[in-house]
Amino acid sequence: MKKIILGSLLAALALFFWGFIYYGISGIPYKFLGQSEDIGPLLKESFPADGTFLFPNPAAENAEELHKRGPIAMVHIKRDGNPNPMSMMGTGFLHGWIYCILMALLLKQICKKSGYGARVGFVALVATTGAFAARIGDAVWWQQSMSWQLSNLVYAIIGGAIIGSVLAKFIPAQKS
Repeated sequence: MKKIILGSLLAALALFFWGFIYYGISGIPYKFLGQSEDIGPLLKESFPADGTFLFPNPAAENAEELHKRGPIAMVHIKRDGNPNPMSMMGTGFLHGWIYCILMALLLKQICKKSGYGARVGFVALVATTGAFAARIGDAVWWQQSMSWQLSNLVYAIIGGAIIGSVLAKFIPAQKS
């Protein structure tokens, strides 16, 4: 269990650092976002509470007509902002660590006799599979920008390989 905790902690740190490079330093994903003027006051006026809003509402009587006519939008809003945006860093790291723990447990269960490269590849494939399902699914089903989702898919695939390369060092093949 010590190897799982230590390996997943180091993998989470590597993933966190990768996220800092990809999102913070390079800013690559943000190049795929549309630009708009400051519509904060209009958003606050238009949305009654925090949450996720989908337009047109699929339950609307004339949803098909509204869908064809457009616009189509999904809005995630936090009306009063975030008074402590740095708190996302701690929460984000914890999310990444739990993700790495789950990957470590999966790796320990499945890759009993495989070599280092195969263990890295396994973790990377699991990460890619999950990211593909979620990111491309969001583009298809929720009509989110494909370019935005592909940029996040790249992050997740490389992140999975990073996690795998760390975890494979800590979770070796088991002796028979």
